[in-house]
This record gives sequence, structure tokens and C-alpha cells, in this order.
Amino acid sequence: MKLLVLLALTAVVLADLCPRNKKGGLQKGPRKFSEGAKSAVRVAGTALFTLSCSELSDSLESVVFEGDCAHLTEQAMCYGYTMKKKYENQTEPVSYGQLVEDVDGVRDMGNVACGYAEACYDQIAAAVKKCEDGNPNFVEQTLEAAEVLYSATYKSEVQKIADSSSEPLFKELANLVMDNFNSAADIEAALNSFFSKENQSEIVTDAEFARKQFITTAQEFCDDGCFDKSAAFFKPLFSAMDGGQCTIASEFCGPCQDNANEFLDGNEDEVMPCCLKEVAETSIQAYDHLEKKYRDIIERFDAHLSGHLSDVANDRIDEIVDELQEQSACIKEVYDANKPECA
Repeated sequence: MKLLVLLALTAVVLADLCPRNKKGGLQKGPRKFSEGAKSAVRVAGTALFTLSCSELSDSLESVVFEGDCAHLTEQAMCYGYTMKKKYENQTEPVSYGQLVEDVDGVRDMGNVACGYAEACYDQIAAAVKKCEDGNPNFVEQTLEAAEVLYSATYKSEVQKIADSSSEPLFKELANLVMDNFNSAADIEAALNSFFSKENQSEIVTDAEFARKQFITTAQEFCDDGCFDKSAAFFKPLFSAMDGGQCTIASEFCGPCQDNANEFLDGNEDEVMPCCLKEVAETSIQAYDHLEKKYRDIIERFDAHLSGHLSDVANDRIDEIVDELQEQSACIKEVYDANKPECA
């Protein structure tokens, strides 16, 4: 067991997602990408916390990018830069062949998160709690600052994106949100119209349960080395699926499903790891529970939303839902036929 732990820790240390120069520093591309992120955090810190928590306003960059967060955020910036560089100018749909190329990066970023995310979260949470302890109006003042920041900086940009979109549904949804939600009070009023106090209390309880379950599941996933096991499973699977008439990764039904079945049927040694099955089963159970429990509210919200959208937008929603249900059914069919027997 000690040897396994040592190997796992070594893998985390050696997994470096950052292209570096001869002196060990970041190369120009990821360095500029990281500097841009740090600049955005500095601006946000000043705008959001100057009145509610001046200490956090002055130190937000160091809280997020230094100390126990330093390695995690550096690796995350490099990973984000790599993905941005790879896909930002791509106009063709993503293929399974491209996903094969991305598996190692996801694995390495996942392992880094396993090693450093908890400590980083604790560091940020401690900084926020210090603000809450020092200012009883911290949350309210920060929300007010966020409203000002959004109106002054981001609302016009969101409007430009909506106006330039070729997707009528996105355009209508964006305009609907911008017309009706301009403050925390607007959001609170909308939530109160759909959720009774009893509903809201149940949602808070369910959210806390989900948070604890997520932490437990994530810890077990990490402890079992499941990013490595999952990568070893998906990489040959995606490679086998790629080709022929399977050219688009977002379309599983049909040729891609046939390729997956052929590969899994012909390779008895290629079995989904039990740790991945555990995550899948937990997610399915949670979805089924929440969908059943809140079905009436969801249907009422759907009806309300439909009444504010055009026939074209509503038809588009129906198309998207039908497509998602079809693809989900195909994935479930392959999953049910190939999920492992686990203790």
C-alpha cells in the first residue's frame, strides 16, 4: 500500500501541464494567458470586495494564485491555455480522434486536482470566512457590488454576444434574462414565485447532502487512482470509435455506437473501471431522485418559460431535448451492456 501511495504522489508531482523555458519558467503563451487571468482577478477583487472586505480586495490574487493554490492554479492556467490554443480557431465538429489526444491532459489535470484542490479550497474558504466574521453585511454588500460590476462592465458585452448569435433560442433566452434579472432582488423574487419556503428549505438540505456526497465520491475517486484507470479505458475506446462514419464526438447514436459495441465486444480485457461505474451510478441515482422530487416545479417552470418564448424558440428547445434524450438512451444502452460486476 505504501508503494502505491508513493507512486501516486510521484505521478502528481511529475505531471506538469506547463510548457516551460530553459530556466523553468512558463513559456510566453501560457505566461500571458496566466497574467490575463490574474489581471481579471485583481479587477474583480477591487470591484467586488473594496467595500465589503478590503483585506480580501487587496489580497485576492495571492489567495487564488499563491500558497496552497499555487500549483493547482498554475497547472489549470496551462491546461486552459493548451485547450484554448487547440480549439479556438476550429470550425469543424470535434471528433473522437481529437478526444483521444485530450485524454492524457484530462488525466493529468485530474490528478493534480486530486492532490491540491482540497487545500486550495480551504485556503479560499478561510479568506472568505474571515470577511464574513469581520462584516455581518459582507454577502449583501458583495452582491450589490457584483450588480454594479455587471451593469457597468459585462451587460453590454452579453448583449453584443446575444445580438450576434445565429441561434434564435440563445438570443431570446439572453434577452429574457437581461430584461428580467438586473439585481439580486430580481432573482430572489423569481425564485420565491416558483419555490415555497418549504421547497427552499428542502433545496438547501438537498444541496448540502449533494455537496457532502460529491466530496466523498471525489475523494474515493482520487484515492482509487480513477483518473488513470478511466484514461486507460477511454483512450483505446475513443480511438476505436473514431473513423468510418463516426466523425462527430457529440453524436453517439449510429456509427459511433456501433464502433463502441464492436470494440467492447471484441476486447474482453477492456472493462470499465469499477470506480468510474460508482460515479456513474451515483449520478444516475441523484438525477432520478431530484427529477422525481421536483418534477412539478420543473414542469411549472417549463410552462412559464415557454410562455415568454416564440414558437421558433420553443420548437428549438423541443429539438434539443429530443436529441439529448436520444443520445442519452444510446449511451445508456452501451453502458448497461458493458458495466462491470463490482464488489
